[in-house]
Amino acid sequence: MKITRNKVLDKISALAIKYRKKWKEDLCESENIEEYGKNEFIGGKAEAYEECIQIIEEHLLTNQLL
Repeated sequence: MKITRNKVLDKISALAIKYRKKWKEDLCESENIEEYGKNEFIGGKAEAYEECIQIIEEHLLTNQLL
């Protein structure tokens, strides 16, 4: 199976969206350490996938300009 730029970005985007939907802003203030910790973990994953998209897009743009 050939991996293309679009497939990579689509997969990472889907993961970012999935985790962003699970993250709940109201739990950022939770006193329940388990809820808070799980929410922070999920938010961190969403941010990481979003950053991956940004890095890949910047890399692709830089390579296209060369």
